[in-house]
Amino acid sequence: MAWLVIALPAASILAGLWTLWVAAGPGSVDASPDRIRRMAQVQEAALDADEVAAREGLRARLHLSDGGIRLELRPVPGTTAPQLQLVHPIQARHDRVLSFRPGPEGWHSESRIAGEVAWRLRLIAGDGRWRLVGRYRPGVTVVDLVPALPPMPEPGPMPEPGSPPSPERP
Repeated sequence: MAWLVIALPAASILAGLWTLWVAAGPGSVDASPDRIRRMAQVQEAALDADEVAAREGLRARLHLSDGGIRLELRPVPGTTAPQLQLVHPIQARHDRVLSFRPGPEGWHSESRIAGEVAWRLRLIAGDGRWRLVGRYRPGVTVVDLVPALPPMPEPGPMPEPGSPPSPERP
């Protein structure tokens, strides 16, 4: 009976420490490759790169084959090689980054996307100025990457001071 008085509290303390290690240790699910600002209970991700991609109308297409990955990027936003981030859906320690080099038919990488993982894909400019996103599903050979934000409309002219509001705006 005396052993139970000692063993039960000790077991609960060990179980609590193990739970804390699992929740906050390596492979915790709160990992994100985005820059995130945390204030109180709110997390805000930086969307500057997504806004640039939407404003410039960037689109990309990945062609996957046994020889690697061919990237078509339209319109061509520069000569700096982009990087493709493969973001694991559950564990950040499995994330990968693939580099591209210029080729005759666009950008090319000799790496392959393999396995039975539904990767989140993020194509990022070499200087980090823009970002395109997409989803890889096992078995597909073509993946489209688009801006995470919808295209932004051009701002209209400012109304004259004192003029009545336009009918399309409440």
